Amino acid sequence: MLLPALMFSQNAVVKRPPAPTLKKGEKQLLVDDLMIRSKQQLTRVVHPAKKLAQPVLTADMPWEIVETDGILDKRVNIYGTVLRDEKTGSFRMWYADPGSVLYATSNDGIQWERPNLQIVGDTNAIDLKLHSHSIIEDPFETDPKKRYKAVGNASKGVDDAKLQRLKDKFELVDWYRDKTHRLYYAAHSADGLHWTLDPEPILLGCDTITLSQDPVTGEYLAFHKRQGDPRTVGIRQVFLSVSKDMKHWSEPQPVMVADELDHRESKKLKGGAYSEFYNLSAFPYAGQWLGFATHFRRVIPPSALFGNDEVNGRKRSNTGIIDVQLVHSRDGRHWHRCSDRSPVIPLGPHAYDAGSIFGLCNAPVIVGDEMWIYYTAVTTPHGGLAPDRQQSIARAAWRIDGLASLQAGEKPGTIETHDFIPEGQHLLVNAAFKTGRLSVEVLDSHGQVIPGYDKASSLIEKQDSVRLAIQWKDARTLPAGTPIRLRFHLESGNLFSYRID
Repeated sequence: MLLPALMFSQNAVVKRPPAPTLKKGEKQLLVDDLMIRSKQQLTRVVHPAKKLAQPVLTADMPWEIVETDGILDKRVNIYGTVLRDEKTGSFRMWYADPGSVLYATSNDGIQWERPNLQIVGDTNAIDLKLHSHSIIEDPFETDPKKRYKAVGNASKGVDDAKLQRLKDKFELVDWYRDKTHRLYYAAHSADGLHWTLDPEPILLGCDTITLSQDPVTGEYLAFHKRQGDPRTVGIRQVFLSVSKDMKHWSEPQPVMVADELDHRESKKLKGGAYSEFYNLSAFPYAGQWLGFATHFRRVIPPSALFGNDEVNGRKRSNTGIIDVQLVHSRDGRHWHRCSDRSPVIPLGPHAYDAGSIFGLCNAPVIVGDEMWIYYTAVTTPHGGLAPDRQQSIARAAWRIDGLASLQAGEKPGTIETHDFIPEGQHLLVNAAFKTGRLSVEVLDSHGQVIPGYDKASSLIEKQDSVRLAIQWKDARTLPAGTPIRLRFHLESGNLFSYRID
């Protein structure tokens, strides 16, 4: 819900804009201040993910393991996608090993099976030949043959004429000097297993890319990495290009770029040089957009991190540490950092992801009262070499809406919302006050407490729930058909979100 701008008369008299309607059931997250008129004595906190003791999928099959000179290279990654069937609750995963896109299924999201698809031999590989593949199931598509969409990177030895046709579509192309002709392509499928790759590339490429879709317009959003674009400092940064048909894409614009605060954080490491962003998994959620950005803190030379620059003639490259930050947007185009930039998926404490997190699937899944995201867990920092480096797929989890909160300590704090007209009647909050307390006042548009809706009669103590009903001594529902504000009083606890049903 976006707030209307203030209007000014020629006599500079401020006119009160009409209060917007808060739709029934529309969640209001607290990752930003758009709906907040004021807040006092509160801190916005990012909450680290809960992890399992072990990865959910490791490189176990013969085709997932590469042996070179007697050294086993065990790597699977989830730059791809996980979808969950809302009716059956079953899961589908598209992941990859160093050479193929693979497919797995699960009933619970923890134990995964690799079906023998017999598409590429007796394996679970599919015929989608893309690196960093990212898949969506398109609810707007009317052609059943194109129910699934994908983007990814491919080095196809494209001819000069095809490359020039791609360059002619965009204004800024001189930065692209990739001798291997890594380019981004699109593909479509009826079942997610058998794919048709579009013959013409869609974007000048690097390696990683994630695909999302606007739930209102149906537009496709491709968040992709560029190296060497003159509009950004450093090598790897994330750009966005938008399309209505998966063929014609807008001029890419930088959306996730390391700044001085990021560089300062990198320089805290021994040999720390600067920061980059490896990729961005962005997805619509609760009327806005959230994203997981992989922050790459570069270390030069590799010996500053590993103690050596090469092992048995194998050189380390692009050395550094990668973890995950939470970012947010109201339109999917303009992105902001959350809180103090502390990692929402930190490294460790388990060995499987103590080194780095290379990437994530393009969107989370909702399981009961939790949000799950699958990510590529690495035992070593970027630049590690096999057999020490092993990549697996792990699961991170939060309470629903629990990525960030407004938090109060022992000293009470308050949040007051802007005016709105509630479409629903019942106020529900997602809050954790195991040792603290929460109360809510309802105010009129002039900031005065409406009789019967005072904080004393709504006091809740020592409760923790994702659906906590707020009621007053003499009122069970909110005033209807009139602009109101909410004023939350918090003490020793966290408020994650609220909605009116």
